[in-house]
Amino acid sequence: MKRILGVFVLMLTLSIALEAQSLDGLLDKALSLQEKGDNKGLGDALGMISKGVEKEVGESGGDFKSGLLSQVSGLNKMIPLASKGMVKAGPLKKIINTIKLMLGANRLGNMLGGGGSLIGKASALKSSLSLMKGGSSVLGSNSGKLDGLIDGAMGNVSKLSGGGIAAKAADKALPGQLGGILSMAKGIL
Repeated sequence: MKRILGVFVLMLTLSIALEAQSLDGLLDKALSLQEKGDNKGLGDALGMISKGVEKEVGESGGDFKSGLLSQVSGLNKMIPLASKGMVKAGPLKKIINTIKLMLGANRLGNMLGGGGSLIGKASALKSSLSLMKGGSSVLGSNSGKLDGLIDGAMGNVSKLSGGGIAAKAADKALPGQLGGILSMAKGIL
């Protein structure tokens, strides 16, 4: 019975991770589809992004939930325009990058909110930080400072996988670094 439960938990965790990765990829794909002029593909991608973000924040909540749902509302307004080729690159890029930034921040906040050790969460942390960095251009002149904080945290995230004293030191330093990143994101957004 314990073995079955363990397999179920593992499958659920992998499923959530795969959904997050596919959502992350869809964000970039939407921009690519708009550039190519694939209006049907863009409309489909925007619909999947909208449903994916709603599902993720509905299941996990988080400090950025209301902001993400607001962005989804804007995205939903673009869906009917996409099929007509009326979605402009600038507004689409702004909304996609804002979603990336907020989604990554929301994931980080949820990981930190659970308390406990971050050892074993290096992959999820790296993914969330990379997503935030990918969307940071929406911040304009403030993006450089946030990117610098993200780069500093990435250094400690990479130490988590190594084990030993370095991983333990990184595990102690990361909550403060990640908290600073989240505070800055909240202040800017």
